[in-house]
Amino acid sequence: MKSVRIYQADSFQVGKSFQLDKFASHHLIKVLRLKSNYTFTLFDGKGTEFSATLEVAGKHAIAHVLSSTETSAESNLKTHLLQAISKGDRMDFAIQKSIELGVTSITPIITERTVVNLKEDRGAKKLLHWSAIAIGACEQSGRNFLPKINPICNYSDAINSATDGIKLLLDPLSNNSIQSLTADKNVYILIGPEGGLSDKEIELAKDQGFHGVRLGPRILRTETAALAAITSVQLLWGDLG
Repeated sequence: MKSVRIYQADSFQVGKSFQLDKFASHHLIKVLRLKSNYTFTLFDGKGTEFSATLEVAGKHAIAHVLSSTETSAESNLKTHLLQAISKGDRMDFAIQKSIELGVTSITPIITERTVVNLKEDRGAKKLLHWSAIAIGACEQSGRNFLPKINPICNYSDAINSATDGIKLLLDPLSNNSIQSLTADKNVYILIGPEGGLSDKEIELAKDQGFHGVRLGPRILRTETAALAAITSVQLLWGDLG
């Protein structure tokens, strides 16, 4: 079994013991079927990871913290994904894999052609769901800093939130490539929904300084486009080279 990593939003201290939340306890005891004295890793989402031994107390998992390490698997590139909300598990996939690729923050956005109906209560549940996916992706990929999942945002507010840095708009009709742009350590990537962005939305983004870029001759699905764009900028300017 590969090393088990568990996120907890807590302040851990070496030599102290902590009861893990019910989700982590269930995962360790019921899903992974780990026994007492198993050594695993805790991380707090702020850059520190801890070695701990497990104590199984009924349904509860107790961590006895042995040591701490300041370590980072973060890219030197700050990548902000502005992702139009897609239906089914496509959004889940985009969030999970973009975090594995090193994205810094994700903003789910509502566009003219967004087909998912998210009322306020359902939107809140979706944010909790996406946050759980983000935690799982960090646990799997070895990241000790938890990327931020921003509140669901309308299109105009999302593009206005992109301030300093380079701004990329994936546009299959563009003649420009990412390679033609000047490198920057702060990157915004705007991805449209299944039906693409409207002409009006594309113009609004360009008015806000977004550069239309094309990723090859093929039309990519929304979740594929996000991963292809993040991979491209990480290869060119980040830590995948």
